[in-house]
This record gives sequence, C-alpha cells and structure tokens, in this order.
Amino acid sequence: MKFALVENKRLEAFPKGKGLCICCNNETIAKCGSKRIKHWAHKNLKHCDNWWENETEWHRQWKSYFPADWQEVVHFDTITGEKHIADVKTDKGFVIELQNSPISFEEMQSRETFYKKMLWIINGKKFQNNFFFLGKLPDPKEKLFEDIAFMSTKRDDLGRSFFRYSENPDYKIKSNKLLLVLMHPYSDIEMDVENSYIGHRLFDWIHPRDVWFQAKCDVFIDFGEEIIWKLMKYGKGGLMCVLKIDKNYFIHRALGKIAKPNI
Repeated sequence: MKFALVENKRLEAFPKGKGLCICCNNETIAKCGSKRIKHWAHKNLKHCDNWWENETEWHRQWKSYFPADWQEVVHFDTITGEKHIADVKTDKGFVIELQNSPISFEEMQSRETFYKKMLWIINGKKFQNNFFFLGKLPDPKEKLFEDIAFMSTKRDDLGRSFFRYSENPDYKIKSNKLLLVLMHPYSDIEMDVENSYIGHRLFDWIHPRDVWFQAKCDVFIDFGEEIIWKLMKYGKGGLMCVLKIDKNYFIHRALGKIAKPNI
C-alpha cells in the first residue's frame, strides 16, 4: 500500500515507519528497501483486502496522476459491510481500478458489481509482444459505412477485407453457422476509411486475456505510450476493436478538466 494512517494522517512509507492499515486498522510496517518501491505492509504479512495485488511502479505512476486523497480510498458497502481499497476513487465516486496481473472472471465480475461506477486500466506491457494492430476502421457513426461490415482478422492478412449487408441478406449477426458471404478487398474503400478514421483499429491478440472481452465496464489498455487504447465493440456486428485515446486527455477528463486531445 502507498498510504497508512500515522497519528491519524495518511502518510507514505518512511524508514522504520509504523502505522495502521486504512482498511482494517491493523498494524503496518514501512518497507523502504532498494529492490521494491516504498510501501506499507501488514505486520502479519497477509493483506486484509483479497482483491489487492502487489503494487508496481506502473501502479504508482498512474496513481500519481490524481490527487492524493483520490488514491487508495476505502469503498464501503453500508448494506453488506463489505469493503475494499479502490486504487483511485474520484470526488464524484467513480472508481478506477489498475490491473497489472491476470484476473479471473469471477473476481472481475465481483469488482464491477461492488463498485458499480468504475473502469479498468490494464497494463499492456505484460502482453505487448502478443498484441498486433491491424487495419484502421472508419468512424462507426459515419453513414457512408452503415452497409459495411469488417471481418475479424489475423495479422497475416492485415485486416484487408469487408462485406456489405445489402449483398448478403441471409447473413445473421448472431448466427452460430458459418455462412459464405461476398467479400471485397479493403483497397476498394481504403481512402474513404482513411478520411473517416478517428482512432478505431482492428487487432490480433495472441493468447488473449479473454476475461476483458466479458467486462461490463470500460477497459483501457496501457502500453506505456502517450496514448491508451479502449477495448470495445465496433458497429452493429459487435466486432471487437480498440480506440486510440490521448492519455493526457483521459487524465484531464477524469480530473474534471477540459482538455483537447493531442492525437
């Protein structure tokens, strides 16, 4: 943990420090070695919050973008008595959960149910070598592409194909049957797509963490760059894609400030 209570004040870990856990009020001791970031640990070595994961520099960096009193906030359910430490909780009660390690579907679902108003930011550096950006997609609100469906693709074909619903009247979006459709080369509409592009991309994720495709709350992937990628469904066909978002814009929006995207 980044914070503990020392004489009723939320403080960061300091050499030989002792404090109380902000969640369970049990004793914590400061860990200020050279191998790991400074943090507070429970004296009994077992964290009181079973959702808590070991904190990394990546966690700390994201938390630092927000006010200290938004970081590590205890979220309490007055009905059940359940409580957990939210990584970031805004002054509007919105929770931002930072996830570095894999998570089970059951835990992901439990967190979404518990926090209700929340979003996920996941550390994409852990699987960056297995994630490939493919063809660009047009603005899904652009009427020019209402009749067009892009197919889920692999990196070997670069996402270079599409079909028209009007030419394939028997196609059913939710059909479990493999249907033949009349395909067209991406080059036929490449220029139109480029002119309409606002950041949506097809992708190929080798050995994906499927749990994130089932999340009900928004999921953002951080690859350590100046942009983050929102995982989302594209168009009426429900094709999975990612949307490019300027990281500074995202942070300023969360802070309640007005910012214009750099990208």
